[in-house]
Amino acid sequence: MYTINVDGTDLRRLTCVQDDHNYDPAWLPDGRIVFLSSRISQAAYCFFTPVGILWTMNADGSDQRQISANYLNDFTPAVLNDGRIIYGRWEYVDRPAIPIQSLWTINADGTMLQGFFGNRVLDPATFIEPQPIPGSRAVLCTLTGHNGSCRGAIGIIDPDLGNNAQESIRNITPEIRLRGVSHSTNGPRGPYQTPYPLDQQYYLVSYDGTLLVRDYDCTVQATVLEPLDEMGFYNPRPIRSRVRPPVRSAPWADSADASSMATLYLQDIYNGLEPHVQRGEVKQIAVVQEVTRALITSPGIHRPLYDFQRMLVSCGATYVPKQVLGFADVAEDGSACFHVPPMQPLYFIALDAQGRAVQRMRSFTHLMPGEVQGCIGCHESRHDGPRPLLPGALAREPQELVPPEWGIRGFCYATLVQPVLDQHCVGCHHPHEPHRLDLSGDRTDCFNVSYEMLADLGQGRTGSPYVNWIPTYNGHEWNIQEIRPKQWGSHPSKLADLVLAGHPDQDGKPRVRLSESERRRILMWIDLNVPYYGTADTAHPDLPGCRQIYPADLTQVMNDVFARRCVECHQSQQEPMGKSWTARTARWRGDAMGLRIERPELNAFLLAPLAEDAGGTGRCGAPVFASTEDADYQAVLQTFLPVRQLIRQRPRMDMPGAVPDPVCFDCRRADGAQLTQSDP
Repeated sequence: MYTINVDGTDLRRLTCVQDDHNYDPAWLPDGRIVFLSSRISQAAYCFFTPVGILWTMNADGSDQRQISANYLNDFTPAVLNDGRIIYGRWEYVDRPAIPIQSLWTINADGTMLQGFFGNRVLDPATFIEPQPIPGSRAVLCTLTGHNGSCRGAIGIIDPDLGNNAQESIRNITPEIRLRGVSHSTNGPRGPYQTPYPLDQQYYLVSYDGTLLVRDYDCTVQATVLEPLDEMGFYNPRPIRSRVRPPVRSAPWADSADASSMATLYLQDIYNGLEPHVQRGEVKQIAVVQEVTRALITSPGIHRPLYDFQRMLVSCGATYVPKQVLGFADVAEDGSACFHVPPMQPLYFIALDAQGRAVQRMRSFTHLMPGEVQGCIGCHESRHDGPRPLLPGALAREPQELVPPEWGIRGFCYATLVQPVLDQHCVGCHHPHEPHRLDLSGDRTDCFNVSYEMLADLGQGRTGSPYVNWIPTYNGHEWNIQEIRPKQWGSHPSKLADLVLAGHPDQDGKPRVRLSESERRRILMWIDLNVPYYGTADTAHPDLPGCRQIYPADLTQVMNDVFARRCVECHQSQQEPMGKSWTARTARWRGDAMGLRIERPELNAFLLAPLAEDAGGTGRCGAPVFASTEDADYQAVLQTFLPVRQLIRQRPRMDMPGAVPDPVCFDCRRADGAQLTQSDP
């Protein structure tokens, strides 16, 4: 980034030329500059490009400070008439990848992060390039889609008419259609971009590179500049004096130590939850951190699994690994006050006495060191005022978070949930179990057996038959507007009911007795939106999704065996599987379990045709393999030998002894120094 005088003199470079990108600057009221920088090595989970977030610096480029903790992109900052920074933001908190890129505000010192508009709006998918309208609380911005060029319609956004309301959006390019805030779309698409308000009547805008001046009533339009030598014009700014907005900062912003904890207080958690949640029902708040993903370059991430999870985390639920930082108590009057770590992307889950989520945030916040932030409820309207009462929690010192019994680390299903199943469930639920609910912990090509059985198998609009979770696939954008308490997670999950009831038999007597900590692990896993991996690192950056381990020769060998020994029987049963094993397995995601790579002899395609007296299940009827010495049986097993060697040499991140590949550490700290594996 550079500064230059309006007459073209005195060009000065402000940021160093390194591997990072610094862009989209705007002047702040105190003479500093807000801009976006990708200098922290992190990337979107669905892609492989660097992520730019908010920083500020002096006008000469000195004293550069990070003011955003986003783990995805921030967009196009500008300064409102009241001195706040307004910008677009992208996030993945239990929501599909297309929406929501909404508008947020933050003070120039990084304090008072707040939603401005559109956090549950589906069309447009993205609000970007906001600019304040002089003499107004409304902003002018580009309304566009998530993918492709940032072009579309131009709209005026007035959040005073509702934070997610259609009435708040005034489309001033009506030839570009908006479908409505509840209609899922990756749009709108159009030729307009980089609008700039001149006053309360006129604005400048680029139309496919032609600069226009238009009025907000769509009655006046004049051309300012047309493309020259096939080069268009964008980002128009009038050279004129303007009123300097006030300088907004918190009194603790400059005095707080970088390690100082932030403080959150809550007046009444039931404000926004009633009548679905009864008073006294909420006992704790779980504080959850979204885990960032390092920027890596790998061919493996070019073959995404489960929609666009370039770094596989779940079976189509959360894109992001989660880390539970701890729990805060909620007083009987619904109040709470507690410390949280600064500069981390955090969200909160309200828990009942059993540890089940009654409501969750589907967005994240972050605070600066020493910052004090508060709210008056949970999912309450932003237009509500505080209730006339003194919360009991404010009469005490802020609470330190109580860490989870499993420690503060990424929530990994294989290490936190599977041991509970091993202890209480696999004695009945194993590969030979007649009901075919196998809860063993053998790793599959992407996850492990029990995870695929409970979370992946038979998944639909609200998760799986056993676990309710929020799908994040493209096409499921509708679910961001489903925010009724107890609608998602452990409350409507069959597995949670079984766990809490002890899996009763026909007479209603419990068959298993889990400890409270064991129950809470399972419930928290569900309410974190069923993550499998607890890290965004990988030991295998060259694999699909940076995780999937699959025998290279298995399909070819199985096709041969199937054609010679299986196809006649299956065709006679009129099974819609075609004439090859490839066709049989082409729909395994969501309909059939993944491939077992540990103990491959327990895969159903080897157990079912194997005679029962040889250890098989006999589910094929007449045995295809009389014993495990059958040449075809052995040929199939031989395809797994390279896999076994690979996971011994380089265990996957869900396996003991796993070590991240060095590409996960090929990044620089914010001060420009090289990161090492010992860095936090």
